[in-house]
Amino acid sequence: MKVSTKFSAMALLACVMMSMSVNAQTQENVYDFANNNLDLEVATPADWEYPTVGVISGLEIRQGDVVLTSVDGVKVNRMWRTNAGVQYLQVGGKLTITADEGRAITKVSFDVQNYKFFLEAQEGNGSLDSDNYVWTGNSTSITFDNENAANEFNTQTLLLCMTVYTDAANDDTYTPLVSDYAECANIAEFLALEVGTAAKLNLTDAQVNGTYWGGTFLEDATGAVQVTANINVNRYDVLNGTIYFVRAQDDFDEDHIIPTADNDVKTSLDEVTIISNNTLIPTIINIDDLADNANMSKLVRVENVTVTKPGRFFFITTSDGENIQLIDQMNIGGYDLNDFVDKTVNVTGVFTWNMTRWAIFPTSVEEVTDVTFERGDVDHSGDVTIADVTALIDILLSNSEAPVEADCDLDSTVSIADVTALIDRLLSGQWAD
Repeated sequence: MKVSTKFSAMALLACVMMSMSVNAQTQENVYDFANNNLDLEVATPADWEYPTVGVISGLEIRQGDVVLTSVDGVKVNRMWRTNAGVQYLQVGGKLTITADEGRAITKVSFDVQNYKFFLEAQEGNGSLDSDNYVWTGNSTSITFDNENAANEFNTQTLLLCMTVYTDAANDDTYTPLVSDYAECANIAEFLALEVGTAAKLNLTDAQVNGTYWGGTFLEDATGAVQVTANINVNRYDVLNGTIYFVRAQDDFDEDHIIPTADNDVKTSLDEVTIISNNTLIPTIINIDDLADNANMSKLVRVENVTVTKPGRFFFITTSDGENIQLIDQMNIGGYDLNDFVDKTVNVTGVFTWNMTRWAIFPTSVEEVTDVTFERGDVDHSGDVTIADVTALIDILLSNSEAPVEADCDLDSTVSIADVTALIDRLLSGQWAD
């Protein structure tokens, strides 16, 4: 029997279409960071301390049938230009690639300048060849973690290019577990979260203490946080509603940590009501109680303190000699710190840590012209303490002018008898007379 080799035009077309359909299942999606084929804003080394320039965390960056999202770690994730060219920079945090519905990621390859990624551990989520910078598997979403990175150049991930291969999803395609947002009733609950946790934060009369290039200081009745996410608010605003953040922090050292609220893909003010031009209420605090992480990002007021300028910078000083720097970081205006050097003032501002020391970003500075201190408060700290005994002895030894508060026995002279009277006061809790 002779077999015909002729095909109808319709059958031939069907075969071609079937072949095209099969071939179309595989797709290659290229994130060419070095040539910025995504047309993203790029930061330069001059922008290092300006964490809003070139930032891509919080963005959904689509390429073909996949979307890239990222969560900040030690520093913000950003597009970064150096002498070597443009790279995607990540120091800590996470990078997630998610395929469209019905699609699966089968391979991710990286062209790197520096590489510190590891695979978020979930059974069935493929495997990562860290020597050749290639992930292979069959998953709807894949997350690369960098949370163990410290703020050092040798632990940064710098990507030049990332290519994501996808295919049609099938019965073997893995779908990673998706964690829900942590529900936080207030800022204190948000601060209690582990770093990297995505949260839905409820804001109740949360006041904006101030804003500057590094973020926004937000405070409610339970606590305060520095918001590094991109939200458009102003000083004097009060916020009510819900907002999505990622719990993050800036680690300067183990004793000085600034908790932060960073970008999430759902961060927006859509569910927040803003009331403008409010009166902000500071926490009045003794300067000796100020230097504590618990006060970070709060609006504080310290009273009857002296401004000094031993060199380029301005300070107020605790009774044990710890300097707290005054920095006009928020450019509010209305005062010049040079006008208050060696004067007694009341300072209102946001308390924070500035690289190497405690600091206040002032919102107002007022000279105190009519100051009265209680008897025995020789060092004018606002309290009678053992430090006043030391100050009084120093005055007697140096034969320098003594304030009226040094006349502890009220005999109109300052002598060693006043030291005795002051010590008796500290031991008994009251003056002998």
